[in-house]
Amino acid sequence: MEQFRLGGNTNQELITNGLAAIALGIALLGIAFASILTVVAQQEIGSNATTLNRLGMAAIAFAGWNGVRFASQIRRQSSVSLLIYTWRDRSLLTIAGTSFAASLTLWAWSLTQTSVANSTLLNNMMPIFTTLGAWVVLGQRFSGRFVLGMAIAVCGAIAIGIEDFQSTNSNVVGDSAALGAAMLAAVCLLSLEQLRLKFATPVIMQWTCLIGSLGVLPVVLLTQEPLFPTSRVGWLSIISLAIVCQVIGQGLLTYSLARFSSGFVAVSMLAIPAIAAVLAIVIFAENLSIANWCAFAIVLAGVYLAISARSD
Repeated sequence: MEQFRLGGNTNQELITNGLAAIALGIALLGIAFASILTVVAQQEIGSNATTLNRLGMAAIAFAGWNGVRFASQIRRQSSVSLLIYTWRDRSLLTIAGTSFAASLTLWAWSLTQTSVANSTLLNNMMPIFTTLGAWVVLGQRFSGRFVLGMAIAVCGAIAIGIEDFQSTNSNVVGDSAALGAAMLAAVCLLSLEQLRLKFATPVIMQWTCLIGSLGVLPVVLLTQEPLFPTSRVGWLSIISLAIVCQVIGQGLLTYSLARFSSGFVAVSMLAIPAIAAVLAIVIFAENLSIANWCAFAIVLAGVYLAISARSD
């Protein structure tokens, strides 16, 4: 299966792919804010409540979006065709919602058990699991250049965290949780790719966010975590998680799956640690070593190879 779903070299195709690439870039930027916002939110509420608020608020936002789309369709035509959900569709939506919620919760919890650098690094190992899943389950084929780009990008992502692993005592439980989150995120991404063949982005995101939030709610109630933050900063962090990271970030990421394969999108997400590092420089005035910058360059080089690849 091609990393780019091209139908020809027409101007319309180039424009469509260009828009998808811009959407993917904005999505990566939005998602890169997640680690910073999650750490801020978890100063007042737990990891489960953070996930619940993020997905619940996003579900409401996407429901409003779908309501506007439905009203617009009614104004344009007298009859509106309703979507028919098959058992396969329901199963994929359930898998996507539950796996994404579990991934977010595990990753948010790992941030309290290990360093942010280690957690972000391991959570961005998702391309390995996405590519394996696409090959084993979906029968997708990837070109040698794509695989090489993925390997280079993964090596760069590993290099980003080398200094952190050497200088701090990594927590095995927290690191394992971050790696488990990466596996669950890969399951979600593969499910979203299949759903994107039939449904529009806001429809998919509404149901996955709703299913995910309903799945996390009993856990929050059982653990008796505070449901909501108490400060203005806390509220701003969870609202930003819902709008910036979920609605804009994950929404545009899902939109890009109409033009790019899940394997390609997963490799592109390896640029997130580099984006997050730049944000840390701007927001927290952090200093990066030459080794860090070299590692970021390796990641971007790998992403470029994957972007420019074609299937065999």
